[in-house]
Amino acid sequence: MSVLLSVGGVLSFVLDWSSNHLLNPAWHAHARFHGALMLFLLAGVSLTGLWLLWRDSREPEVAVKVAALISISYWTPLFYIPFVLPSSTWWAGKVGAEPRIDGVIVYPNLVVAGVFLIATRVALRLLSSKEGGVQVPVTH
Repeated sequence: MSVLLSVGGVLSFVLDWSSNHLLNPAWHAHARFHGALMLFLLAGVSLTGLWLLWRDSREPEVAVKVAALISISYWTPLFYIPFVLPSSTWWAGKVGAEPRIDGVIVYPNLVVAGVFLIATRVALRLLSSKEGGVQVPVTH
């Protein structure tokens, strides 16, 4: 979970603080403001999740669940935002220039989101016992 929160926070800055996103002159200035705000919010909640995971606690399973919820809360909306906000799009590039595999449009951000969601599920499964409880050693 630590790797997911760290990589997710850093990768979001690397990918979005670029000429096809936040630095794109075609973007409205207020849209760039909100995009940057979202990146800093993600960094903050990711750092909070990391603190929860690494602090001494009698309930380390709560930290694991919170870390997973942070990951899920960030990556899941990528799949439905254009449905609830039809004026938005998954593609940041020129219309008609979407990447395709065998003629099917493949949005890179959805691939990244899918990988993070799968990795979150795998991490939770690795930390879960047969009874469904998170098995994390207490550090006290």
